[in-house]
Order: sequence, then structure tokens, then C-alpha cells
Amino acid sequence: MYILERKIVWQLLLLIFAVPVVGAELPKITLSELRQIVTDSRKSATTAHLVYIEELNNNRSIDSNENNIESKIEKIRKHKRIKVDTIFNCKTKGAKISITDLRDIDALLKEYNIPPVQKSVVSWSRTTVIQQPYEMELLGIDVSDSPPDLILSRCSGVNYTFGLISLGIIRENLLSEDLTPTLSEINLDGQSLLRIELTKKEQNATKVIIKIDCDPSLGYRFRRIQWNSDGQLIKETIADDYRDVNDGNGVVPYPFMYIDRSFDKDGRISKETKYVMEKVQMGVDLSADDFKIFVPVGTSLLDSVVSMTTHKIEQSGYIGINDALSIGTKGQLK
Repeated sequence: MYILERKIVWQLLLLIFAVPVVGAELPKITLSELRQIVTDSRKSATTAHLVYIEELNNNRSIDSNENNIESKIEKIRKHKRIKVDTIFNCKTKGAKISITDLRDIDALLKEYNIPPVQKSVVSWSRTTVIQQPYEMELLGIDVSDSPPDLILSRCSGVNYTFGLISLGIIRENLLSEDLTPTLSEINLDGQSLLRIELTKKEQNATKVIIKIDCDPSLGYRFRRIQWNSDGQLIKETIADDYRDVNDGNGVVPYPFMYIDRSFDKDGRISKETKYVMEKVQMGVDLSADDFKIFVPVGTSLLDSVVSMTTHKIEQSGYIGINDALSIGTKGQLK
């Protein structure tokens, strides 16, 4: 009887493990199909309005005299917590970014014994308008009783916030044949994901491996990207808390939390930036007037593009980059 019971148990176990687990295997996909999905996903992201909280924690050490004001300011700026209200137009490569520092700046100045005159330097608060190749920043409007400064300059590069409109969608160039992408299935926190592994050789012969973990249920948007240099993890990007957002053409998944990390040689986090979305609107109607800044009378326009001089704003009003360029041109004609 005992032998018969064991036989029945073994037969039941064989039947249980012989049944395939429904949904366990990822849908098969080719590299060319994945490229097309990524390309089609990007077409919907034309304009956007985002409101989010950004936190920066930089753990790097500062090798300087702690009694030096510049050193104290640098130490304060290693950490920040700001609220960002920003709009984008990807077609015109335009952006308007309003940043409010959520820290108590007065308390920080007192804690580090920094003169109040440095308040605008310590604070991250500002409003920036980008119309490539130019950018314009309004500084000091919320930290001083005197008129603020308006700085017109050339863009130093692609502003990081442009990347937020495409969060979760990988770049097409990461699927280039030059990086010899390979596709495989992995399990991450109980989820079956598609891993894209890329190999990149740097000029100094360093071998960089990029691992992109995409979720098929989210239209192959990524949940994690890791960069490994000579076998060591150097940085990673995580997209999480995906929610459905209407982009004007339909509902698309969008991550409401995004984290960038870099690591030191011992594997510890040396720098982390976290973005937590409070409001996400895609496909919004935007006009040229949306990319203007209200500038009070008496504001100093520091023009480093046209006339390389400083102008005083004589009348309060909304000014865009073209208006600022015009002011510089008129000053040059005088």
C-alpha cells in the first residue's frame, strides 16, 4: 500500500510539472521588430507638460578649506530638493522650466554662516527658456528685493530635461548593429523582461557592457539600464511606477518615478538623482507665448549672444528669446 501511494504521488508531481506555465515565456521578437516598436513609440511624444519633484544626493568628498565660502556653497549644492514645472515642444526643441527650491535657504545660510548676499547663489530657483541654440535664465527673482538678472546665452548642450519626455522609451541608436545587440529573457523581481545587451569599446580600450531590461507588457519600455565598465557597475537608470497617460492619440504607459545612479569603484552610490512625477500631460497645445518669461522693470539683461553687453529692462512684461535677441540687436545699432 505504501509503495502504491508513493507511486501515485510521483505520478501527480510529474503531471503538475509537465503542465506549461501560461504566460511564463516572453513573446518572440526580432531586433528589427524591436527597432520599429521603439521608433513608433517616440512619434507620439511631441509636446508635454510635466510637474515633478527632483532630489539630488551627491556623496563625493570636497577636498578644500571648509571655512572657505565657495567650499561651503559647494557643500550645500551637493544636495537639493526642487519642484520643477516644465513644458516641452520636441518639434521646435523648445522648453520652459520653472524651478522652485524646496529647501529652507535662509536656514542653510545661517547653518553654514554664509552671508545673505549669497542667497541667489545657494538657491536652485530660476526660470529657464530654451530655444536651441539659445537659452535664457531668470535668476534671483524669489530670493532678493532687487530686480533679478536675465541671462541670454548659447546652450551648453542638450538640456537633461528633454529626456524626461521620452522616459521609458529607449533610444534607437542603442539598437545599432555596431553595438552588437543580443536579446535574452531575464527575471527581475518576479517579472519576465527582455534584456538587450550591448558591447561598446571605448578609445582607451575599455570594454563597456550596457544591459537594458525592457517590459513587453509596457510596449518594451525599459525598467532598468545598467552600464558596466570592465566588469564593474558604473551607473544605472531605473524607470518605475508606470501609469497610463493620454498622449492626445491614445493611452500610453509612462513612468512616474525615474532614478539615475552612479557608483564608485567600491560599488557604493556616489550620486543619485530621483524624479517623482506629480503631473504628466502629453500632447498639450503650446504656442510661442508659452515660452516667455515675465520680467519686471529694472531687470538686468546680460546678453552674451548679440551685443555682449548689459541692458536694463525699461518696462515690465513677458519676454521670449527672440525679444531678448532683438533688445541686444537694438543696443548694438545704437
